[in-house]
Amino acid sequence: MTRIGRFTASAAAAAVIAGYAQPFAALGAAVLVKGDISRDDRVSVADIVLLKNYLLGRYGLNENQSIAADINCDGNIDTFDLAEMQDIILRSRNKLPKGTWIGDTAGGKRYFSFGEGNGTVIDPTTGGVSDFAIECDEDMVVLKMKSGDTVTAFITWSDENSFTLKWEYGRTETFRYFCDNSIKSSELLTGRWVSTNGSVYEINGLSGKLTDKNKNISRFEYAPNGEDIVFHFGSTDNNTEGKITRTDSMHFTIAWDVGTKETFTKQEIEVRNGITYVNGILIANKTYALPSDYNPGKILPDAQAAFNIMQADAKKAGLNLSICSGFRSYDYQNQLYNGYVARDGKNAADTYSARAGHSEHQTGLAMDINYASSAFTNTPEAKWLAANCYKYGFILRYPKGKENITGYMYESWHVRYLGKELAKEVYDSGLTLEEFLCIDSKYKS
Repeated sequence: MTRIGRFTASAAAAAVIAGYAQPFAALGAAVLVKGDISRDDRVSVADIVLLKNYLLGRYGLNENQSIAADINCDGNIDTFDLAEMQDIILRSRNKLPKGTWIGDTAGGKRYFSFGEGNGTVIDPTTGGVSDFAIECDEDMVVLKMKSGDTVTAFITWSDENSFTLKWEYGRTETFRYFCDNSIKSSELLTGRWVSTNGSVYEINGLSGKLTDKNKNISRFEYAPNGEDIVFHFGSTDNNTEGKITRTDSMHFTIAWDVGTKETFTKQEIEVRNGITYVNGILIANKTYALPSDYNPGKILPDAQAAFNIMQADAKKAGLNLSICSGFRSYDYQNQLYNGYVARDGKNAADTYSARAGHSEHQTGLAMDINYASSAFTNTPEAKWLAANCYKYGFILRYPKGKENITGYMYESWHVRYLGKELAKEVYDSGLTLEEFLCIDSKYKS
């Protein structure tokens, strides 16, 4: 082995280093681009960041990365290589930026994500996203917004990590490098997310606040790139990396590089006129009650229309479905519940009947099919309902084996309307609505 600066190279690597004039270096079947430490077949700002961190002793380099980093092939990795890398970027740089950059102004910050001739502006305060097309004429850039507006600015590059835009209306915005890839709006994680370790992530755009289970607060930025994601806590030097898997619109999982895994559930709770909505979904269970004056008077039209279609399709399969109990008012539910308490006692009644205000039937979105009895469970209709109701926008609300989560006994006859898209997500997840939304169903007393 031949010792080269702060890394060790094999004889094959030493032979490659001798070919200083070559922009590429061959090592076996692999092709190395000089300066391409990140091994993405190009020299970019990402390689500058890696080399700087290496020189500061923060990161190590493997053999191939070390060969790529020794740009001047003098057997050392040092600031001379850093200067060479900067020159490479300056010589090859297009007038337009690429990747994602943070724009700082007196009024705050925002993110600009630049692709090939297009881009996206992300407002971290509101989470708002605006798309644009971009052109360059000498030192002027022209942004054509999707809304139809056109804005221009003069661009001045300070170095490989920063540039300034002086907008036509006079404001100057300084940009600093954030990540090398152009971020798609579909990759944003805007919202309030609860993780399986008890932490809460409140995200707007590409930045947010983390509150852990001990109520400690950290600020962060994050950079998604397909299945890869990096969280920057405090600074871009404090990175936590992982692989993200998006399960559905309300769940994703990150497998962190340190070997742990964390699942995130979207949970935005809003109370309007005494009615609780979680991620826009009206909720009535043991934790969240409806006001006594909430009274739609009947099954809501969308739910009724969906049932009618489901009923017709079941009939084609030789099955008969009917609604034996639909909307119930607060007062009627109160009468039912009190009757069950008088007959069976409060503890028993709470396992199969909702207290007034806590019944899904009051929402106008729930219904009992055929007959509300365990005798329905093994019928062909019950089996068809369990396997197919999601196709029409319904879920089986109180499934078997989840009594401690929903708070109620298994009810093969009780369905709740959510709409086709959401019902399919819940069905595919195998979760109850409480699990899907990461909420409880427990009476306070």
